[in-house]
Amino acid sequence: MRTNPKLKTYYPYFDYVRFIAASIVMFYHDDLINWDPSGSIAVDVFFALSGWLIGGILLRSKSEDLPRFYFNRAIRIWIPYFAALSLIILVSLLKDPINIKWFEFILYKLTFVYNIFGPPQLLEYKDMMPLDGTGNHFWSVNAEEQFYLFAPILLVLIGKFGHHPITWALLSVIAWHQHLYAPIFLGVFAAICAYKYGNFYEKPFVKFILFAILVTSTFGIIYSNYQYFSPAFSISLILLLAIKGEKSDFGEFLGGISYPLYLNHWIGVFAANSISGIFGFRGTLYSIVLAILIGYLLSAIMYLLIDKQCLKHRSKFYSHARGVWITVSAYLMIVIGLSFGIFVW
Repeated sequence: MRTNPKLKTYYPYFDYVRFIAASIVMFYHDDLINWDPSGSIAVDVFFALSGWLIGGILLRSKSEDLPRFYFNRAIRIWIPYFAALSLIILVSLLKDPINIKWFEFILYKLTFVYNIFGPPQLLEYKDMMPLDGTGNHFWSVNAEEQFYLFAPILLVLIGKFGHHPITWALLSVIAWHQHLYAPIFLGVFAAICAYKYGNFYEKPFVKFILFAILVTSTFGIIYSNYQYFSPAFSISLILLLAIKGEKSDFGEFLGGISYPLYLNHWIGVFAANSISGIFGFRGTLYSIVLAILIGYLLSAIMYLLIDKQCLKHRSKFYSHARGVWITVSAYLMIVIGLSFGIFVW
């Protein structure tokens, strides 16, 4: 049974998933969590969530809907992202020696290809990156942006081949084998199965299977190579929490601050180090707690002033021409970034 493509569904638990995942990344970067895979697993959960939600949107879209889709994604992703990147550039200009390599890394982030060309150079050129690689976590936003450009081609423009579950099952297997953002592909694969065959993940037997996968993959993450088990953990968690419900103000707030928290939690560390250095408790647990509190406070302010306002008013600013312009700009940025990166390398 196919689900109604016009039906808009809200999953309230996803708000809390976003908040917890962003918090884990912050805790890891603030040295409150010392387990290396924690941040990567949290990002994989974000990826699975994006694949599931964005895949579901695109499956209900037609080619004429794509300018609106790209416009909405740009408002949601670009404005907070470029605001966060501008802060890193500003602070870096005040603190760092500026050289050609510095500009190279900035260009990668401006064109959403840092995930391809940046992290492989982290060990060798960290001291030449803005703020010693502080914005390295932007790689995941760049990967998401590339997914937003790649997925519509298969799911909307190509048609039956792009809608077929086998297509995304194969892509998921390849991505899993190559450790290349497999949770995103698994999320889309799950969305296609739900679109074509109904909400399979709501059936008790399937829930039991998903729970078994979640538990097994958790043990695999702890006792083996987390990269092999994290995709299964991420998609099973998302499907288990894909429970329809009503939006709550508190949940929406926590989910809303997760993106600015993910982008800007580094500011809390810088601020806490400055304050704790003055009062003599730098490097202590008190400094870490202060960094986390500042991170939460700053992300809440940014959400209320930037993210929420952008989402609230984006319909007023949409036009087909702006949507087309955003679409062309998005692909052009990727082309410029890839061309520059390949030329430099």
